[in-house]
Amino acid sequence: MDFAHANDEPQYVMEPAVDDRISKADRNAIRTPPQGSPPPRSRFPAGRRVWMLVGAAAVAGITLLIILVRYFPFAEKNVLESLRETFPSAIGIDRFETVYFPRPGCRAFGVTFHTASGPPGAPAVATIQKMTIQSSYIDFLLRPHYISKVYLDGLRIQVPPLGDAGAFKGGYTDSRITIGELTANGALLEFTQEGNRPATRFDIHELSLKSVSSKAGMNYRVAMHNPVPPGEIRSAGHFGPFHGENPGQTPVSGSYSFDGADLGVFGGVAGIVNSAGKFSGPLEKVSIEGTTNSQNFEVVRSGHAAPLSTRFRLEVNALNGNVSLTSVDATYFSTAIHAAGSVADKEGWDGKFTSLDFAVRDGRIQDVLRLFVSESRPPMSGATNFQAHVTVPPEGKPFLKEVTVQGEFDIADGHFEKPSRQESVDDLSATARGDKKAKDDMKKNIPTDEVAAHAHSHASVRNGVATLPDLMFVIPGADARMHGTFDLLSEKIDLHGTVKMDSKFSQNTSGIKAVFAKILDPFLDKKHGSVVPVLVDGTYGKPHFGIDLNPIKK
Repeated sequence: MDFAHANDEPQYVMEPAVDDRISKADRNAIRTPPQGSPPPRSRFPAGRRVWMLVGAAAVAGITLLIILVRYFPFAEKNVLESLRETFPSAIGIDRFETVYFPRPGCRAFGVTFHTASGPPGAPAVATIQKMTIQSSYIDFLLRPHYISKVYLDGLRIQVPPLGDAGAFKGGYTDSRITIGELTANGALLEFTQEGNRPATRFDIHELSLKSVSSKAGMNYRVAMHNPVPPGEIRSAGHFGPFHGENPGQTPVSGSYSFDGADLGVFGGVAGIVNSAGKFSGPLEKVSIEGTTNSQNFEVVRSGHAAPLSTRFRLEVNALNGNVSLTSVDATYFSTAIHAAGSVADKEGWDGKFTSLDFAVRDGRIQDVLRLFVSESRPPMSGATNFQAHVTVPPEGKPFLKEVTVQGEFDIADGHFEKPSRQESVDDLSATARGDKKAKDDMKKNIPTDEVAAHAHSHASVRNGVATLPDLMFVIPGADARMHGTFDLLSEKIDLHGTVKMDSKFSQNTSGIKAVFAKILDPFLDKKHGSVVPVLVDGTYGKPHFGIDLNPIKK
């Protein structure tokens, strides 16, 4: 055998077979590439992957856009449907703009509302120059019936004649929509009057409504100008939910302030009044409690401006403007005056008919007289009580021609402020008592005690004339019973009656008068003293007292 070429033959080496006895860890080690080896190549290049992502995003965006456009709540059709759902009526829009970014919403121009129950050709109940609606995409996805903000520019509301609840029926339904905040600054609210009377107009400077919904109502804040009496009102509270079939049952509550109310618009009275209070109840019967304060209240005819304050409780029918005064407690100077009554519609009258009951207990007559006399100082002082029923029909006449009064009064411990008039009363008392010493003292200007007077009478006032059917005027020694009239406009006096005196008539005269008095004594003598027929005429400023030779029977 040639060994020299033995190594030239191929050598077959048997490698060990990989059998099941190799562990799992060893197999993983065999498959794992050495550290630092390049990653395996992807089947798609990097640029192609970017375009695939862009395409997927575009498809998703187009899909969302289609869904947004199809179901967008602020499209014109959807907005109209929502408005009709809330206020079933004929709604018109001149121009409409849909807004997608940055906030979803819309703008509508020239919006008009006509009530469904209104007659053909009737004016629009409400008009809006521009309505802006704003929401958010979060609310769009999570709260589809929620609107963040609504702005109403140029809002004008015309309410049909007050009390015509039928004009509202069918004009409101439950809606699923809730508005976070509605703002309508510079709005105008008009209440149409029956006949040819001008509309009552409220200029609204600021109006903000929050949490507006048909089921829960709304919170509101308003600042506006009140037409009669003119002044500025601010109020905040809650309104609703609105009762479409019976608006009078719609609840309202809150507080208010009324500043700078000018009473001069009513005629007959004047002054600037400020008021504040709170209220609650349904629209047809709103209960109000509050106070008023005026530093310059006056009855124009008397010309005395003085402080007047009140505390009151009243009920107002907001549908027709009728007011029922449950209780009004006023303080004028140092006299308390209580009043109750109403200012409301009355069959047969075109306008509000005023009917009030007044009462004064333990007041001061000088305070009351300041309301009626023009003198710088009231003519009389003393304690007084009176009660009266006062009516003021809407006739359009001056106040003293319109007002009617039925009542009675009494005055205790009365003293006249004018010295000459008090001296006349003192002299009459001394004469009636036959007190010669007192008369001599007065002639010598020796001071004497002032005589207190007491008076009582029923009274009525009509067409500016006060009628006194049973005036009683009592001073020491004399008791006058009279009847007649006093013209409040001309101040003319016409009173007739008798004076009963403790002494004889002839004892109260001297000279030639005493001669005639002695002749009359038998006719006037009533055993104890005398009864003399007297009259009072002239004017309030210059009265004339005399013997009535032609007595008029009561």
